[in-house]
Amino acid sequence: NEDDHMMLLFNSRVFTTDVGLRPAEPCSVSVAATQQLLTCIFQHIAIIILSNQHYRHASGAVITEHDLRILERCNQDNLHALEEIVGVDYFGNMITKDQAKAEKELRDAGRVWADHILENARAYIITFLYIMATVISGYPLASAIAKGAGLVNSTAWYFVKLLDALIYFYLPQINVLIIRVIQRRAIRHRMVGRTVVIADIPWVSQAADAFLSKIFAVSYSIAGLNVLSGNPSDHFLHRHTHRVVRGTLIVCGRPDGRLSALTSLEASCCLSVNQASSIQSIGSTAESITIGHNPFKLPLSARGIFLDRHRPLFLCEKMLEKIDAESRRKRTRLDLSMGGQSTSRRKRQTAIVALEDQSEHRSSVLNDVLATSGVPTLVSKDINELWPGMRKSPTIHETKASTGGTGTGTQGQTLQAKKSKVPPVTTRPTLNVATEKRRSSTALLGAYTNLQKNAEKCLDCSGHIPTQNLIESAIAERKWNDGLREIFDRLDVNEDGALSRDEFVAGYHKLKPDLTKDQLMRIFDECDVDDNGSLSLAEFIHMMKLPQMDIAYMCEPSIRDEYGVIQVRASDESYFGEHVMQGVEQSQFAQNPALTGATKSQDFAQELYESRIASMQRFVAMTVMFHEMGRRVEAFFRKMSFGLLGYRYDRTHSIMRIATTASPVSGADVRERMRVLQMLKKIHHSVHVISIAYIRYRQNKEKRRLSELEQIALRRSNTDDTIDIESGPSEESSH
Repeated sequence: NEDDHMMLLFNSRVFTTDVGLRPAEPCSVSVAATQQLLTCIFQHIAIIILSNQHYRHASGAVITEHDLRILERCNQDNLHALEEIVGVDYFGNMITKDQAKAEKELRDAGRVWADHILENARAYIITFLYIMATVISGYPLASAIAKGAGLVNSTAWYFVKLLDALIYFYLPQINVLIIRVIQRRAIRHRMVGRTVVIADIPWVSQAADAFLSKIFAVSYSIAGLNVLSGNPSDHFLHRHTHRVVRGTLIVCGRPDGRLSALTSLEASCCLSVNQASSIQSIGSTAESITIGHNPFKLPLSARGIFLDRHRPLFLCEKMLEKIDAESRRKRTRLDLSMGGQSTSRRKRQTAIVALEDQSEHRSSVLNDVLATSGVPTLVSKDINELWPGMRKSPTIHETKASTGGTGTGTQGQTLQAKKSKVPPVTTRPTLNVATEKRRSSTALLGAYTNLQKNAEKCLDCSGHIPTQNLIESAIAERKWNDGLREIFDRLDVNEDGALSRDEFVAGYHKLKPDLTKDQLMRIFDECDVDDNGSLSLAEFIHMMKLPQMDIAYMCEPSIRDEYGVIQVRASDESYFGEHVMQGVEQSQFAQNPALTGATKSQDFAQELYESRIASMQRFVAMTVMFHEMGRRVEAFFRKMSFGLLGYRYDRTHSIMRIATTASPVSGADVRERMRVLQMLKKIHHSVHVISIAYIRYRQNKEKRRLSELEQIALRRSNTDDTIDIESGPSEESSH
């Protein structure tokens, strides 16, 4: 039946978008599906490698089980992010406008760029109507005004006719300027065909380039555009900045620079966009739009579209959040100490300081303030609006509990909302972009650099590394290595130059009594790189130099089943790294030097998030924007011609069925070469067969010769024996 047929389609290894066998058409859903499929394949391969120590050590895998859990959490939360971008949930229901802010901003930007493309067509229509009206009526604009004013001077009429001629000559440009003024768009852009430059990582820019160029493949020439693409952190500037003119349209995808592993990458992207946007002529430049997660608008860009985070914070973001909270507390306390404020405002600030204070007297201070204050509701409102980061992001289990507890809470909420006619409310792990502290990529880079400097504590006030500090650091490292060697010798009871499993567990338990035997055995298996059942001195030193978070991840309960296969479960932490940081004092969270090294262990997980999740969100955002451009341009011609000039913007002129690679060699040469290669193969095979047959013939001939020699020797020996027997009796008789 039909249900079984649909199940077979879902169980198959081939997915279809029902566009037919036309690979030249614009692809959006299939590209996103392929990206998601590759993410699942990557997770499967990583699971297989991590499930076997031999595979992990042989491949040199740097990914950990915790990285897989982070990726799975981001992968699941990605559904909510894509819902806001496309404006539809994964059940096909339209979501509210408040939830689809990103989709609205993307479509608004697409409409503006569609107006850029359509301005020549609209000016052409207005020009046609003006010429028809003035020629048929016989009253051009200047002449009609002069005649209405009663002008009778013949010399002045020559000037009026010259003015009409100039109006006819510059009428298209005049109409374009009028349209720009009415639509409130940039006036000094060039009045030519538009060029769209897409800047992002290679797969996003190339896929978006193909999508946009195919959307406008069958559009009319008066509403066509040129599409270029490049990598903003690589060759974008060298290939495209010399082509930037007034009115060039640039859309750039920005990585999330709030993550320490991606800060420099976003900084390079922002630098590329700023350099391209700084090329000016008569006070105008290119119109650039940036799409990304970091809510900071570039000063030279025309628009910034920010996507919600939709994931828990990473440890580096949590450190910056704590630093910001500490700076706010200091600033508020400074304001309170200076006085000069109203009583209600001072009480609100005191309550805020008490809420952010981690001391044991927080509750008493807060209760005293609220008891003596007449505006407790206002205090709560201010706190919720100004510091949303104080509220923890809900975990997956909390989200499921709030939505029904079955993982299909959106569907249950939708059905319940349909019955009660109330829009569903979905709890999602995100921060309000409007109230989050915004930092540029440069500021983020400086903040993380300062954290690194504070952790290293080897820089002077000028930011340079003194020679004395380098010498002391080298001496300390040498002493540390000597100390590790001494510890290794003490743990090596049998003095064989290696630590067995029992020696490591028994000796290391004395150094770390809080670790259990199972945890120590997991650490031993992880650090035994050569899988010989013992730790060498190099492996022991490498283990001792591992960051604290890596050791903590090794000590976490295993997520393997009874067969040893990893079963990936999404991380349920309010921020990534929460479980291993529970022992760190919150008051020293941001100043703890050990945390700076711990953030480095999440660099690979952040890079996975960028390459698998965030890049897909930017691609989908670009396709939504470009789809609105193509749809609006096609709708203009269809409406203006009452359907006669409409066209399919989801099709192209191409009629090819199979995409082949062009070859500079003719088919005849290839066929001749193939024939020669085939003949050579047969000749080599024949030579090989003949050689083997000849060798076997020589061997058999040699065997036959040896056999004949043996037979001759045997016959001679038999003849000699017969002669000896006959001569024996005659000799006896003679005696």
